[in-house]
Amino acid sequence: MAERLNIKLKQPNPLFEKWLEKWLEDAERRNAKSQHKLREALIALRSYPLPLSSGRECAILRGFGSTLCNLIDEELQLYREKQKNTPLEPAMKTFESDVKQLVESVKKTKRKESPNKLKPKITKKEQKAIAEEEERQKQVFMSPDQTRSYLESFEVLYEVRRLTIGDFLWIARDQDGNELVLPYIVERKRFDDLASSIRDGRFHEQKHRLRQCGIQNVIYLVEDYGDNEHLGLPMESLQQAIVNTQIHSGFKIVHTQNNFRSMKHLQSVTKTLIRCFKDKVLLSTTKEELRPCRVSADMVGLLKFRALYEDSARGAQLTVREIFVQQLLQLHSLSLEKALAIVEVYPTPRLLFDAYESCVTEKEARLLLSKITCGPLQRPLGEKISQTVFDFYKTEF
Repeated sequence: MAERLNIKLKQPNPLFEKWLEKWLEDAERRNAKSQHKLREALIALRSYPLPLSSGRECAILRGFGSTLCNLIDEELQLYREKQKNTPLEPAMKTFESDVKQLVESVKKTKRKESPNKLKPKITKKEQKAIAEEEERQKQVFMSPDQTRSYLESFEVLYEVRRLTIGDFLWIARDQDGNELVLPYIVERKRFDDLASSIRDGRFHEQKHRLRQCGIQNVIYLVEDYGDNEHLGLPMESLQQAIVNTQIHSGFKIVHTQNNFRSMKHLQSVTKTLIRCFKDKVLLSTTKEELRPCRVSADMVGLLKFRALYEDSARGAQLTVREIFVQQLLQLHSLSLEKALAIVEVYPTPRLLFDAYESCVTEKEARLLLSKITCGPLQRPLGEKISQTVFDFYKTEF
């Protein structure tokens, strides 16, 4: 049976790397905007396993635009003139030599092996699952000097990405492209968006997912919408929802007058986070092992961005209890706190159905949930909510 071999040189393009490192160092010293593209190109070049013979060939890699490719070709021409037009073949010859040696080594090993010791064939799907699990389990370690330049370079810059939770967050990235999420996340809401999310049930669901995502500090950024008229809900109701978010959910509330003020606040938070984290050792950890972040600590455990992205995806790895909570949140006047109180007593719909069936009369079933208490004052849910839940689950359509 044929076996595919993956051969990778440790440094297939040493000259190009050397030039990029020199240009990057110069750009960082001058604080030039080009440093970010150069850094991106250098990371891509180091990850590419094959030798490249020109700047033009580098165009296949991320971060290599026409300007950078031309710059490499110019540098390459000067190099060749100094080397008396000696072509850049040593790397390729070394690569071919490595291939031949490895193939011969594998052949010798296979001849010594018994035919009965062949490994079972692994499907592409299984290989992908194994690779993803290895990536999640890989320990990421960022030393202070390794982290500082990357945090500082993003002082006022940003990246647009698809997030499965929140609207803004901050990432520490090392030279290998590993990404750890700083323990702060922002959910931005204009008053009209806030009203809309309350009406369609997203408000409570989003808060629940923010509380469960593992990021310890949630900033709820509320932005004015013009003169805050024609919102669809009374302003008093929106203010009450914001107060409940602060008290019951433990989120920090920030109120701004417009988008400009919102962005200035994010800029201020960014600078503060850089000062706090640039001299710390950052270590990847799982959500289960995450500990509260102390400003005085020299080492901080953080979530990987990829793990946060996957775990926070809507519907990803939801338990029956979490789905039950989301169902209850679709009912009018049922807040997250009240839904959680119901699920605390009846963790699944099946258990609630069994409780209904055990009631002697329909009236008893309708009032089954009325005495369940919730909130700091431990107030009962009341008859109205109890009957609403009963009708929702017991009415046949």
